[in-house]
Amino acid sequence: MSEYDEVLGQLGADSSLGKGLRRILDGELSMPNIPFPTMGGLVFWNTIASRNGYKLQQNMITQHARILDPDDVRIAWGTISGMERMMNRMVRYMHENDGGGASGGDGGSLEAMQKLKQLKELLDIGAITQSEFNEKKRALMRRI
Repeated sequence: MSEYDEVLGQLGADSSLGKGLRRILDGELSMPNIPFPTMGGLVFWNTIASRNGYKLQQNMITQHARILDPDDVRIAWGTISGMERMMNRMVRYMHENDGGGASGGDGGSLEAMQKLKQLKELLDIGAITQSEFNEKKRALMRRI
């Protein structure tokens, strides 16, 4: 039994409050996100799934989840069920679009340019160093 099941039991899982809380906790919940570089989940994170470099991870302490891009930048976070649904949609999209633009067309270039812009913003606010920026920029420029 999970901790929130216990809480709902104390609130009365059959009550309207208990049902509402369960709907929120079990629903697809994605929190507002600022793409931010991470350390890739070396501490406190379990990788639940990965595809084309994207990782779905769950925090071992708080149990919330996140999705990281191939450069370990957090692109979404929220409940595990919400992030599983989002990851499944991403996988379907990548499959339908031949890897999400990795092998062809403007999709990969556009995505790489958007990531480059985000990296520049992170550099400007001091969130990453110039050497981190340069390293990621080189990788992205190969995709443009």
